[in-house]
Amino acid sequence: MKLTYTSLIIILSLCLFNLNSYAQTQAEIEQMLNGSTQEDKTKSKKEKVEKTEKSKVDKSAEQVAEKTEEAEVVLEEVKEVLPADASDNLQEDASKNKKQKDSKEPLAVEVEQEETAKELPVVEEEKAASPTRSSSSGSFAKPYRTWSLGVFGGLTNPVTDIRYKDFFGAIDPINENQWNAGLRVTKMFDAAFGLQFQASYNVVQGAFDSLVIHKEDRNYLEAAGINKGVYFKNNVIASSMNIYWNISNTVFGVNRYIKSQQQGRPIKARKFSLYMYTGIGGTWFDPHVMFIEDKAPAEFAGVEFKQDRTFEVNIPMALGTKFKLGNVADLGIEYVFNYVFTDKLDGFAYDHPGRIKNDLYTNLNLSLEFKLGTKKKDKDHIEWVSPFTKIYEEIAKIDKMEKTLKQLTKDEDEDGVSDYFDKDTETPEGTVVDGSGRALDSDGDGIPDKADLEPFSDKGAEVDEFGQALDDDGDGVPNHKDLEANSPKGSFVNFQGIAIDGKVKGGESRGLSFPSIFFDTDQATIKREYEDELFMIAKDILRLEDLTFLLSGHCDERGSDEYNYELGMRRAEAVKSYLVDNYGIDANRLEVVSKGKSEIQSPRFHINRRVEVLIIEK
Repeated sequence: MKLTYTSLIIILSLCLFNLNSYAQTQAEIEQMLNGSTQEDKTKSKKEKVEKTEKSKVDKSAEQVAEKTEEAEVVLEEVKEVLPADASDNLQEDASKNKKQKDSKEPLAVEVEQEETAKELPVVEEEKAASPTRSSSSGSFAKPYRTWSLGVFGGLTNPVTDIRYKDFFGAIDPINENQWNAGLRVTKMFDAAFGLQFQASYNVVQGAFDSLVIHKEDRNYLEAAGINKGVYFKNNVIASSMNIYWNISNTVFGVNRYIKSQQQGRPIKARKFSLYMYTGIGGTWFDPHVMFIEDKAPAEFAGVEFKQDRTFEVNIPMALGTKFKLGNVADLGIEYVFNYVFTDKLDGFAYDHPGRIKNDLYTNLNLSLEFKLGTKKKDKDHIEWVSPFTKIYEEIAKIDKMEKTLKQLTKDEDEDGVSDYFDKDTETPEGTVVDGSGRALDSDGDGIPDKADLEPFSDKGAEVDEFGQALDDDGDGVPNHKDLEANSPKGSFVNFQGIAIDGKVKGGESRGLSFPSIFFDTDQATIKREYEDELFMIAKDILRLEDLTFLLSGHCDERGSDEYNYELGMRRAEAVKSYLVDNYGIDANRLEVVSKGKSEIQSPRFHINRRVEVLIIEK
């Protein structure tokens, strides 16, 4: 066979391509071998991989050698038939390609090895940084179920030229209430919209005779040539792809939210849902028109019945409601208009004046929908999760926060306590209040300090409306301290309300004693806990208006005589000033003296730090 110049060039190119491909294969294998030098988890695994790759390299090298020899043989044969100059050029190109392959291939392998070595750790890091999502981890909420499978069936009625009634067909002379059954699959994209496929088998039947209810219909059909009772029967197979709309999840819900807020309860979960769907599909049917009297095929002069098997486009339009039986199934009822793009559904094509030309049939269906899902899905279906519920809940939280903020910034009685914390928002202006906004009552006797004439009554003391301790027997000693609650009127009693034997004679008082006032170390300040005692002392001094009293200051034994004398004097002066300033006692009736540490009466330091009140006998 004689080889042409072009054929030889093609053969040679294929040989060189083959040789180059095997060389690349060898390089890739070497790259895989060299590129796998990164640290492996175990040494044994690394050695196993190297042995496998080495065997592949050896085998590929043998194949490359064989192909190289074949290429060289072919090249020699080609030289013999080619012109001299073409042969030299071919030889030059081949040697050039070989040099380029020998010089560049190792470099390419090294570069690829470096890139592979750089990329692999990154992949490891990415894997480590992307933990596998576990359905049992609880890190993510389970998505709601979105698929459902339904079965349905019910009544079928014709809206055709041959019929007794438009809706809810007649039973006599031919039963126009027939049946249908079907299946549907629905995929919800969200809580409101989804895509639905359904298929159904429908028996459609209608009748016409001289007893048809609508006289206008009788006149038109009789004028068209049908002057005897006929009926049609049609078995319709229909399927469609529909857009499904859950109305309840997009329109309703505002009133339910408002009622729940008024009643102070959470929004009740819905049990009923309203929906619609419409779409486009096809119908297959073959109508038969027969006489009512003998069931024979109907024939009229000048009337042509269309009874061939045919396919037509139809549009279903449905409105329905469903009841939630639980997390597994829903029970529904729906009414469907099926608009068929033909006037042949009843086998009789008639352009009825003033009416739509195309035929219809309707379905009144009961449906049972099964919600599909696995353990990875939530038990509830997305149709029963209203997206507005969450919005309403957030709105309720915002309303509550707004009310709280208003209360925090509002202070109706201007007592300095916001209404949110104020337990008494009607305190009079100028009233001193505590942290809860109630009028301050320092002694806890129930009378606010502003109206309390005795703001520091003893704890538990019975007081009158002015906060003063009650003294039922009028002896000057309040009931809670009176050891003789029924002292005779005018009795002379001590600070405990006990009658004193003897009377004041010649300026001398017998049996009358006063409580001492005690001080802290190196202090001459009267402590609040002794205000009750001073009150009792003041009452006795005011009652014994003809007597004068001595206030004697004492100190403990620590410190120098000079210092303790001065401290004792300051303590006596402090008691005198308190009695004069708080109870209006005449200062001339009170004399002060300091005993310093000269009259130590107890080994306890605090007992000796005191002021004694004595009657000055004249």
